Amino acid sequence: MTTIPQLPTVTSVGPGDLLPLSQNGVLFAASVSQVTTGLQQSIVLPTGDVLGRSSAGAGAPEPLGLGAGIAISGKSLAANGIDHLSFALQPTLAAGDELIVNAVGQPSRVPASSIVGLFTAGSGIALDAGGTISVIPSAVAGPSGPAGPIGPAGPAGPVGVAGPQGAGLTAPSAANAASMIGESDYIAIWQNGANGWITYKQLIAGQTIDQLPSAGPAGDSDLLLVAQGGNELASQSFSSIWTYVANKLPTNLRQVVELTGDTVLDSTTHNQRLLVASQPVTLSANFVNMGSGFSCQIINLSSGAVTMGTGITAGSGVTLLPPGGSTVLDGITYSGGSLVWWDGAVSMAPILTVAPIQAQIAGVGFTVAGGVFNDSPVALDYSTNGVDWVVASAPVIGLHSYSFTIPGLAAGIYRISVRDHADQTVLGVSASFSVAAASITLGTIPGTAVAGTPLTITGTVFPAGNAVSVGLSTSATTAPTSFAAATVTAGSWAATVTPSGSGAVYLWAQQSADPTVQAVSTAIAVSSNVAVSYSVNQPSSLAYKIGSGTIGINGSVSPAQIIGTQAALSTSGTTPPTSGWVPATIINNNTLWAVYLPGPTVPGTYYVWVETSTGQAAAVSSFTITAS
Repeated sequence: MTTIPQLPTVTSVGPGDLLPLSQNGVLFAASVSQVTTGLQQSIVLPTGDVLGRSSAGAGAPEPLGLGAGIAISGKSLAANGIDHLSFALQPTLAAGDELIVNAVGQPSRVPASSIVGLFTAGSGIALDAGGTISVIPSAVAGPSGPAGPIGPAGPAGPVGVAGPQGAGLTAPSAANAASMIGESDYIAIWQNGANGWITYKQLIAGQTIDQLPSAGPAGDSDLLLVAQGGNELASQSFSSIWTYVANKLPTNLRQVVELTGDTVLDSTTHNQRLLVASQPVTLSANFVNMGSGFSCQIINLSSGAVTMGTGITAGSGVTLLPPGGSTVLDGITYSGGSLVWWDGAVSMAPILTVAPIQAQIAGVGFTVAGGVFNDSPVALDYSTNGVDWVVASAPVIGLHSYSFTIPGLAAGIYRISVRDHADQTVLGVSASFSVAAASITLGTIPGTAVAGTPLTITGTVFPAGNAVSVGLSTSATTAPTSFAAATVTAGSWAATVTPSGSGAVYLWAQQSADPTVQAVSTAIAVSSNVAVSYSVNQPSSLAYKIGSGTIGINGSVSPAQIIGTQAALSTSGTTPPTSGWVPATIINNNTLWAVYLPGPTVPGTYYVWVETSTGQAAAVSSFTITAS
C-alpha cells in the first residue's frame, strides 16, 4: 500500500482540490473549500495599527490606528502626553484650578492653591494664603529720618452735635471708693472756676527719691515718714527715734561665744562679743579681717592659760592670760600703723588650777592635772574632801603645768583640791566628778526573734565612751566565739546582731578593754519559720556586657517587714546557687528589696535568685539575663 509520504508533492492547492475524508466509517472525497469553510482567515496588519472594530454592529475585526498621546512601546500601549498639546491654553492660573502631578508613581490632581504651601517667606517677606508676596517695611526700613516741618493748619471743621448731659461727679461713698491709686489715675480739681482733671503722676510731680533736693546736716527736728498701726503715714522726728533707740540699748545683750580650740579672731564672729575660753587656747589676729574699731572681751574659765599669739600686741610683753583672768582686745589704726592691742595687765598672784576630771572607775587610779601661774611649787598636796590632805607622789611640775596620779577611790561624788605644799594658801579645786564601778547594761531585750532578721540592741556603759563589744551565744554561761563592736555615744551604746538559726540564744555585751565587765541577756527564742515571700522584678535590660559593672535588681517583700535578705545569679532556674550571695537592702516602707549584683564573668544565661539570709523562702526570676 502506498503511504502518504510516498505520494508526489503538489505545487499548489486550490479550493476544488479533493482530500480523502472518513465519515461514519465510509471513505468520501471532500474539496479543500468544503474543509476550510467557516475558518478565520489569516489577519495581517500594518506596523503601527492595532486590532479592533470601528464599524457599527458586530462583524469582523478591523485595523485601528493610534491617536495623539498613545504610542506602542514594545508590546504595550503607553501614554506619551502629546495629546496635551491640543488642550486649550489657560491665560492665568486661578486658586480653583487643578494640576496633574506624579505622586509616588501615580497621577493625582492637586488644587493650584496648595502650591503656596511649598514656599516659605524669608526674612522681611510676607506670604499670604492666596500666594501674594509682599515686603515687610519694618524689616527692611532704615532708621527714621528727621521729622519734617509742620504743615499749615487746615480750616476748622463744623461744630458737632452736642452730646447728652453727663451724669456728673458721683459723691464719694463706700461703693465707689478706690483701694489704691496709680500714676495714670485721674483726680478731680477746681481750676479757674471750672471742673478739671489731673493725673496722680502730675499731682505729685512724678519725683523719685533721687530727684529730691539734698538735705542739710541731720538734726533732731528732721522728720521721717512712718506708719503706725496701719498704712496711714505720719511724721516722726529724729529726736523721737533716738529716744526709742536709747531705751532699747540697755536690753541689747552682747552675744557670748565659747572658745574650745585655737582661734583666729575676725569681725564677723567676734566683734563686740564676750568670748569665754573653756579650754586653754591660743588666740591670733589678722587685722585685715578685723578692722579699726574691733573690740571684744575675753574671760578665761579654763584650767590653763589663754595665749596671745600672732598678730596681738601686748603692752606689758606678757602673752598669757591666766585662769580666771579677763581682758579686752581692740583693733586700732593710727599714725603709727594698725594693730590689735591688749594691755597685758594680769594678776601676779600665785594660782593653781585643777583641770576637769572625767568620771572614774572605782578602785582604779587616775591622773590629776592643772596649771601653775606666778608660783614655783616643788611639792603638791591633794585632798578628796577638803579636810584630809595627802602629799602627791612624784608630781611632774613644769613652768605652767603639773600632773600626778592618785590611787583609786571608792564610789561617790568628789572634788579634788590641790595646793602648794610650801604655801598652802595657793590652792585650786576641781569641778565635781563621779567615781563608780565600771558597768555595762542592756536595754529592752525581745523575747522572740526570727532567724536571719537583724535585732537592734541598746544599753549603757560606764565610764562613758568606753568601747563595747556584743555577740550571740547559745549559752548564758559560755561567751560567744566572736564579738562585734557596738556604736558608743557618751554613756550609751547600740548594736545590731542577727541570729543565724532557730533555738534559744543569749546576747552578751562587754567592755572591750575589760571583758569581765559584762552583761548577759535572758533567753531569746529564735524561730526558723519565716513568714515571707519574694518576687523578682524584671530590669529594663536583659542583656549584659561582661565587664560593664553591676546589675541593679529589686523585688517585693510580702508581707512588708525588715528581714535579712540576699540575692545571687545562677545558670539554673531550679536549684539555688551555693555561692555568690549578696546582702540586699529592705526599702520602700519594708515592701521592696534591692541589691546591686556583680555582673557575670562568663557568657551565658542567668536567673536571679532571692532568699532570706538563712536560706529560706527562696524565689527565682521568671526571666533570664543574657551575658555576652
